[in-house]
Amino acid sequence: MKTAKKMTRIVHYRYAVILIAVIALTSLSLAVPRQLNTKMFPMTGRDKWQQPARVVADLGLKEGSTVADVGCGSGYFTFRLSKAVGEKGKVFATEISDKGLKAVADRAKKNNITNIQTVKSDPTRTKLGRHSVDAATIINVLHHVPKEYRIPLVKDIAEAIKPDGSFYIIEWRVKANIKHDKNRRIPRADLVRLAEGAGLKLDAEFFYLENQVFLRFNKPVKK
Repeated sequence: MKTAKKMTRIVHYRYAVILIAVIALTSLSLAVPRQLNTKMFPMTGRDKWQQPARVVADLGLKEGSTVADVGCGSGYFTFRLSKAVGEKGKVFATEISDKGLKAVADRAKKNNITNIQTVKSDPTRTKLGRHSVDAATIINVLHHVPKEYRIPLVKDIAEAIKPDGSFYIIEWRVKANIKHDKNRRIPRADLVRLAEGAGLKLDAEFFYLENQVFLRFNKPVKK
């Protein structure tokens, strides 16, 4: 009996050691991606309120999707979109600023990222082909666009989206408690009118961004 009890204790001890080892290895494996992500996407003050990982997840992009990052700036979202669509996907990073386009191109080259294509656009034309993308985003950009350019720009974006594709607008809430662009914010109703005027339909809204309106529009399939 004593020998049996002793053997039982040994077995339990071995299971405990194995369990601790598994937990340790799992923790280590989870830590590695976080380190890689931190290197690729250094934390900034914007991350806390922008929640970029959650935003990209809610775009519903699939492996191999084609997406336009309209007004990409220096690529804050571009590279996250690149990761979301994978090597078989494509990100068109459009921008009117040569400086922004160079920053994106240089970073893509440095990190051997081949699924990003920069596109020098005009204030009212993205230079994207008709029905060339599954989805398009315009994030914190429209308030920088002069009012008379907004309608033609959104119509141009809508033209680039494939039927049944999606268009995402993220813009400041008019009463957002943040210092940026207080005199240039666009009311939510005006954002909706811009997209609907381009033939798109509001089909979802996300409310978790404390400073921004987050709208999704669908491009109807013509019968």
